[in-house]
Amino acid sequence: MAVGGPCSIEGCERPRMYNSPVCYNHKANAEDVWWDIERDGVSVKPRSRNLFSQEWSVEYEGREIRVTNQLDGSESAKLYIDGELRDEIEEDSVLPIPRGEIWLSTELADTGDTVDVRFKAYMFTVKAKILVNNEQIGGDSFENSSINERVDPFHPEVLKHGLLTKVLGGILIYAIMSVFGIFLLGILLP
Repeated sequence: MAVGGPCSIEGCERPRMYNSPVCYNHKANAEDVWWDIERDGVSVKPRSRNLFSQEWSVEYEGREIRVTNQLDGSESAKLYIDGELRDEIEEDSVLPIPRGEIWLSTELADTGDTVDVRFKAYMFTVKAKILVNNEQIGGDSFENSSINERVDPFHPEVLKHGLLTKVLGGILIYAIMSVFGIFLLGILLP
């Protein structure tokens, strides 16, 4: 399916979203027009969404800004402008935990506006904030890190562990050592 083709909703002239039969304004109606999706001339219903897949999108001055992320690490986070891939996190950088830093960024050529995406990890999910010229226009709300430029995911500030991480790590180490100690006592004592 090509990006930018006509929306499948009758009378709509807007370009459709990436990998979708409809434009941003009609994304709620995508299930109603599944028969318009064709692969090799055969109509198919779109596959079900991956539970580990996250997506945020917002319209800004007639453009669709979309961010995708895979919680399972199978793909890197990506930033799309009108369906065109503009930035992505390096494949080998899925291990660091984001704390509100800018991980994706691009500049809009015709306006000079800067699009930044900040990520923040929580217990079972990752949140993303979409900003244009440092003003939030979409995504989730959370406190930004103090780093105000795009970071390398292995930047020393990114790798610093917070209090919760340190406490959970300590509990995990204590539990492992306790089990190992009990195992050794069982072997050493007759």
